[in-house]
Amino acid sequence: MSDNGRRTAPEAPASPGRRTALYGVLTAAALACSYLELLIPLPVTVPGVKLGLGNAAVLMALERLGARAGFFLMLIKVIASTLLFANLQMLAFSLAGGTLSWAVMALAVRSGAFSTVATSVLGGLAHNVGQLAAVAVLLSAHVAWVNAPVLAVSGVLCGTAVGVVVQVILRSLPREAFHG
Repeated sequence: MSDNGRRTAPEAPASPGRRTALYGVLTAAALACSYLELLIPLPVTVPGVKLGLGNAAVLMALERLGARAGFFLMLIKVIASTLLFANLQMLAFSLAGGTLSWAVMALAVRSGAFSTVATSVLGGLAHNVGQLAAVAVLLSAHVAWVNAPVLAVSGVLCGTAVGVVVQVILRSLPREAFHG
């Protein structure tokens, strides 16, 4: 944020080495968070409900580095976490959800009209809409509609939690951590 309270345009780190290191750290954090959420049981039986902790790194990249960096981080996170922690069938669901979530959050960040938490909630909802669209196309529209209410609630709750975490992290890290 600038002095007048509006978001300033993100910029990439100055040196290629620093940029590579930062992207590596964010990717590792996204994958570690994706693994961690596998270990946390949630009190719902609907497939696809997750905390979305890995998306915290994507949102941080969007907030501090811009849409392009956020997109590549999302793409790497989806592919790597699918290969490491899921099966190839899940790739379609994760990619649909991740891409729509990234697009909605990138627009929200670019507009400057939404807080980090609101952007995360929008991203959580969009992620679940993307997954449900993939379910409707690949499996069954009925299954998608039946699971939609639970995924809508989880998108808001988990998006809020992730947004709060990202907001706290970004407030505690100086901008120079991303743009030195």
